[in-house]
Amino acid sequence: MTEAFGALGGIQKFNRDWVTALAELDSIEQIELLVRRQSPVNGLPERVTQHCPRLGKPGYVAAALSKAKDLGPDDVILCGHIHLMPLAFLVASMTGAKTWLQLHGVEAWSKPGPLIRRALTSTGLISVVSRFTRSRFLSWSTISPHRVKVLPTAVSENFNPGNAPVDLKARMELTGKRVLLTVGRMASNEAYKGQDRVIYALPRILEREPDTVYLVVGDGDDRPRLEALTKSLTVEQHVRFLGSVEGSDLVSLYRIADLFVMPSEGEGFGIVFLEAMACGCRALGLNSGGSIDALSGSQLGYTCDADELAGAIVDILGSPRGSAEPASSRFSRRAFDACVADMTKVLAGLAS
Repeated sequence: MTEAFGALGGIQKFNRDWVTALAELDSIEQIELLVRRQSPVNGLPERVTQHCPRLGKPGYVAAALSKAKDLGPDDVILCGHIHLMPLAFLVASMTGAKTWLQLHGVEAWSKPGPLIRRALTSTGLISVVSRFTRSRFLSWSTISPHRVKVLPTAVSENFNPGNAPVDLKARMELTGKRVLLTVGRMASNEAYKGQDRVIYALPRILEREPDTVYLVVGDGDDRPRLEALTKSLTVEQHVRFLGSVEGSDLVSLYRIADLFVMPSEGEGFGIVFLEAMACGCRALGLNSGGSIDALSGSQLGYTCDADELAGAIVDILGSPRGSAEPASSRFSRRAFDACVADMTKVLAGLAS
């Protein structure tokens, strides 16, 4: 895997949930993780160890091949990224171990090179985070559809409805304001998150909701561009870049927001939609990509076309917050764990 325990991000959280669910099964004796990037780890589930080989890619490959001597046909190789499949294929070929690949989003939407396609043919099970990603993957892959199953991400129980600290709005000077919120990385190579689309829509939003404030959580090398955009559109007084926010502070921001909006065109799923809705905040995404799964096709949240964004935001801003129960129950850890357990039986050939 690229990262897991100790790292921030939706895919990293998915990896932790995936490994934790497996570690809790009686049929699993031990899980060893090889991650590409090291993060501080405070604690790991029982029967789980995490290693970060040094010396970049050569060191990572060497560590994987070294572990191969301990594997056999009863073992399973978890592969957390499609680009790691050639290495997983090599280890599986050496050991006879089964392979389980997890797909998330854009990395699996386009046809990869022949090396990866060859490696995919040996994969026993492929799980995908959304129906959209499954459809895009199957559009170019020769893998039998019955081996490709949807395993949606789960929302943490830490995200739940409640009242934000009573003085938070006052301290942030948000009293009487309409609050929009986006949570996501601001990386130049991931500019599809859509913060710029919200900024472009602000002038039209402010015409009808002049007291609107847009809170942007996250950081990255694309932040200077976004900050410059607010100035060029003269909306900088209505946009606040808060940097990285974690834990209870993030929960509080979800609770004070009138609308969570992330008009992303490249989302494999979008765990932040679930987090917002679980905290009682309305959520809006584009009617495309994996966001549709997270928002359950507008059953839990809202979707719109990109050119309808400003109007959709204005229409929703005055609406009451919806119930948090559907998002929390439909995408709970219990449901996720049960799905993982079922997939291990499929992989072992105990069910179909």
